[in-house]
Amino acid sequence: MALWSRRSALLAAPAMAAGGLVVVGASPASAAMSDALTFVASRATSSSLDNAAVGTTFAALLTLFDSTSAAAGDGSMIGTVVNVTVDNPAKLIVQMKLVLRLSAAAQGELHLSSMHAMVVPSPVQNPVAIVGGTGQYANARGDGSISYPTPDRINFTLNVNT
Repeated sequence: MALWSRRSALLAAPAMAAGGLVVVGASPASAAMSDALTFVASRATSSSLDNAAVGTTFAALLTLFDSTSAAAGDGSMIGTVVNVTVDNPAKLIVQMKLVLRLSAAAQGELHLSSMHAMVVPSPVQNPVAIVGGTGQYANARGDGSISYPTPDRINFTLNVNT
């Protein structure tokens, strides 16, 4: 009987680890979750990129739809042209920050960042990083892609970890 009590006490007692105190048998307060999200955005308003040069800043207000074409929120993108290639036609290399404000079941914002060749239209899947968020996505991280299949359509495919 004494052995059982000592063993139970050892299992319930804190243990020291390299990083500090660890309670044996404890579980994290909130488990990490991963979601695969897809959105289609249309440009509600946007500034022009005609005759863009290095340093040109542009912005757009977006209307978001989910994979079933239901309204999913809105968003914005702001970018700066950091290079214009010598290709024919020339490609704009842009550094972009995007905010997707999600409504309906998913409340909160996703904040994204990317640097890529902005070719419109193009089916190319350009990489994007999820660098944070608000609300349900306050601790969001992850990655995904952004593409421009038509001049007024933007596709997002995101792997969100919270």
